Order: sequence, then structure tokens, then C-alpha cells
Amino acid sequence: MNNRKITIQFLIMERKMITSFLLLLVGLMSCSSDDTPSDPVAQNGNLSLAVTINEDVEEKTSFRQQNEGSGIKINIVDAEGKTVVSYASIEAVPEEIELPAGVYKAKGESNSTAQFGFEDPQYGGSSEDFSIQSEKLTTSSLECKLQNAKVTVGYSDVVKNQFGTYSSVVKSSLGQLAFSQTETRAGYFRASGNLTVTATIGEGDSQLTSEITLTSIQPTTHYAVTVDVEQGSGKLVISVDETILAGGDKGIVITPIEGETRPSYNTSIGFFTKDGKLYDANGMEFIARGVNNGHFWFDSGNRNTAIKGLTPIAAYHSNTVRMVWQTNYVPSQWNNVAETTQLRKMINTAIDKGMVPMIELHDVTGDESKENLLKMAEYFVRPDILGVMKEYESILMINIANEWSGKTTTYRDAYKEAVTMMREAGLKHTIVIDGSGWGQDMTTIFDYGQEIIDNDPQKNILFSVHMYQSYRNETTITSNLEKAVEMKLPLIVGEFGFQHGGTPENPIQIPYKHILAECERLGIGWYAWSWKGNSGGVEYLDLSVDWEGTELTDWGKGIVNDVNGLENTAKKVSVIK
Repeated sequence: MNNRKITIQFLIMERKMITSFLLLLVGLMSCSSDDTPSDPVAQNGNLSLAVTINEDVEEKTSFRQQNEGSGIKINIVDAEGKTVVSYASIEAVPEEIELPAGVYKAKGESNSTAQFGFEDPQYGGSSEDFSIQSEKLTTSSLECKLQNAKVTVGYSDVVKNQFGTYSSVVKSSLGQLAFSQTETRAGYFRASGNLTVTATIGEGDSQLTSEITLTSIQPTTHYAVTVDVEQGSGKLVISVDETILAGGDKGIVITPIEGETRPSYNTSIGFFTKDGKLYDANGMEFIARGVNNGHFWFDSGNRNTAIKGLTPIAAYHSNTVRMVWQTNYVPSQWNNVAETTQLRKMINTAIDKGMVPMIELHDVTGDESKENLLKMAEYFVRPDILGVMKEYESILMINIANEWSGKTTTYRDAYKEAVTMMREAGLKHTIVIDGSGWGQDMTTIFDYGQEIIDNDPQKNILFSVHMYQSYRNETTITSNLEKAVEMKLPLIVGEFGFQHGGTPENPIQIPYKHILAECERLGIGWYAWSWKGNSGGVEYLDLSVDWEGTELTDWGKGIVNDVNGLENTAKKVSVIK
């Protein structure tokens, strides 16, 4: 589009007591354009928070036997990181917590501050961002995981049977624990720096000593130390089995789960398309449910406004975000931050929030020149940008050009050449291609889509239609989406709005709820336009009143709360935990 372009429960209760005098006063004030309007009355919501503890089996008993008051403190934190309410323990959290509208997260942290000790597992964690909406019931949960490192020491049967005395000392920079031959408890250390394990067996002249260092110890990790004597040499040996405990894996995780088999011709480590569907690196079908966000326009000058907007976007359940970018990056306009640094920050933030990033170039919106389209492909293969793209192959999708509008065979030939250029440079990502006619014409997709796919050695193409005034009729929406499915052409609705075009007095209405319903029925992904920042007469397409997401517009409420909206249909991609 051109220049337009969690689970916590809330019970919203509006509490307004306004006297006739105040109503009269507000009415008088509103008559004067020179007066600053008063702030609206804040609408609060009641939070019902479910907290769970992800415990390793061996830790359950010891954790529950801790002294009273050494459990988990629960904090509710706002979008700026400020704690707005705190509870000393899980038990102290009431069934409902009243909060003003906004975006929050719940954080748990252990009341124990010990840096090392026996039987002192310390649990903590952070929920996903969640939002409070006016007169809206929402749900979310907080899972607390082990935050320190667990250490156990065991001795082999050889040691136990042949030596009368044996012991070990486990030491960190913060202190040490002695594991005698009768010690069966687990030790816990602050996950920082290294651990040194020193084992001693025997006495006097027959005494043996050995030492091993564990570098960069990690939380949610069990270091199981075994002390043994090597057969033949009689040498004292220390071995360590390092196991990630439940909840320990973080970031992008590709696991051997039962998903769709990647075609032999596709050698990507990320998304792939097959028989008209999009799959993630685990072979699990991914149906996009997200929004567009204007990063290039609103992150410059060290503002990072759109990046900050990713927090509420995720809180309102988006599983992906389409990120506006352009090729004319000037470092001096970005506080001399390198473009690659800014791109990584943008992409990493989306991933950290649990969303699949899709980058798109907005330079040639509405353009019909083949040469200009190829300039977009040239941008992605530029050595510095190419390096960033390859770095995120497992999770990133690349939308070559927003609404480039070449016609007929020009469309076909230009995209075949652009895709070939990108593949020869080593980009194996899912490449997203918009329809012609400012993204709204699917004729080129139907006429040349399969040929473009067949020309791609990775056969990893995802087409995108933008549904604005050309889709004012429900029958047009249904017939086009159904045809793409029948032809097994992978498709998303990359942009759409609730109205567009016409005149200010008589704008063209788009049946967007029908788009949502048909996409849900047919398993097609979508990205609503757009989070915030629209201008030029299409400000009505803002999904949020502010970048922080404290209040959604009616358009935004529909996208989030409809039966086929984000809250009810978005499912997180399997490779992001």
C-alpha cells in the first residue's frame, strides 16, 4: 500500500461517576478550540493470572519443603518495564488484579537471593506480553522455570567398593559446596561464570585427586557429575552429563517432530511451500495471522517507534509481522547506525516476541518497470544485506517488492529473473511475491504463478494479494481465494482494510470480516494494514490509537477480537518457543 499504508483474563468494568455539573463543564470546554481536551477516564481491567512451576522431578520435594516466604514473588510490569503491582508469593496473588488498560507482562522471581546452596532451586520467568482492552475478557499464564544451575555428584561402584573415603568440592566464584560420600542432596549455583569440580578418594599415600572445570554454566541445566576410577590405569576420572531441564531450550528450535516432509529439491533450513501450503522448518503448517508495521518510516533518528510497537503487536496475539523497509537507507538519518545493525535489531525483536518476521521493500509501489523490480532483488544480494538475510534463513520470509505492478509477461519475466538472482546468491528463503495492480490483481498470479514456481530451483514461492476496493464484494473475495487453493498456489492476503477508496463522504467499504472468515475456512494467512502511522487521508487504517497499544481503534478491535481474528485463530510458529 502507498503511504497508508495472551493467556490472562480480564473483566473490564467501567466506573464513571460524573455529575451534571461536570457534564455541563465538559460541554462548555469542548466549544473552545483553544482549550486542551481533558484526559479520558481510564478504564480498568481485572487480571486473573495462572502461575505454574516447571519443576524437574528431583526438585519437587525440596522446593516445596523450603521455608515459608522463600517461594516466588510475582510482579506485574507495564510496557516501560515499571512494576505496577507486586505479590510476595504465588499464594498471595488474588483471583483478580485490577489494572488500567495497556500492555503488560507478568514476571516471577525467587524470593531466595542465595548465590549457592543445597536444595535451593530458584524459579522465575516472564509471561508473554498481554493486553488489557476495554470491556474485553482476555486470558494468559506465567510459567516459572529453574533459574540457577543444578549440580549433583555421584560415585561409581568401583569408588564405593574400593575406597573407604571419598568426597568432592564444587566451587564457583561465589562460593563452594562440599559433597561428602554420604551427600545425596543437589547443589544449586547462580548461573554465572565457571564451576570447578575437585574430587578426592582414598587417604595418605594412596590418595588420588582430580579436577575439572565447567565453563559458562547455564540456568535450567543439570550438571550430573560422576567420579570414577579408570580401569587399567587406576586414574581418577570426573565426567559430567549436561542435561537441559524442562523449559531450558530457548530461541529458534528445530526439532524432529512429525511434520510434512521437506521436498528433496528444497535445501532451505527455513520455511518451504508444498502443494499450496506454507510449512516451517519443522514441517508444521504455518498460517500467518499478523499485521503490517512501518519500520522504515518510524524507526529512523533513533526513535525506534515501530520496533517498540512490536511489543503490543505480539500482545494482541500476532504470530507474524510484515515489516516495511526501503533501499534508500542513509546512516546519518539513523544516528549513524549501520543498516545491518538496524535490520538485525528489527528482526531480533520480532523473534524475541514470538513472531515470524517478513521484510518487504516499499520503493517500487505501483511501479511497472522491470529494471526497478530487479533493483529490489539487487538490494537483497548486496553483500552486507545478503549476510543478514542468510543469518535468519530459518525464520525470515522475504517479500521482494510491495505492490510492484508489472503487467502480463513483464510480471512473469521480471519475477523469474529476480528470483533467479536471489537464488544464485544463496538466498533459499520463502520469497513472497505481490500481485500486480497495486497488489490487488490476482490475474498475473493465476496466469503465471505456477510458471514462476517451476522456474525456482527451491520452488519456495508464496504469493500475496492486497484486498482493498477491488474486493468490495464477498463473491469476489471468495472466488479468488478458492481459485488459488484449487490451483495449489501458496497464497496470503498481505494487506487489507475495512475501507479504502471512494470519497471522504462515501468511502468504499470492504467486507473484511468475510476476508477473515474465508481465510480461516481455506487455511490462508493474512496481514492487516497497519499498526499505526497512516496519513494522507487513510488514518482510519490505524489499528491502534497509539504505538503502545493502550487502546485499539474499532478497526483494530475487529482484527483482534473477531471470531476469526488474531485472538481466536493465531497459532505461534513451532520453531519459536
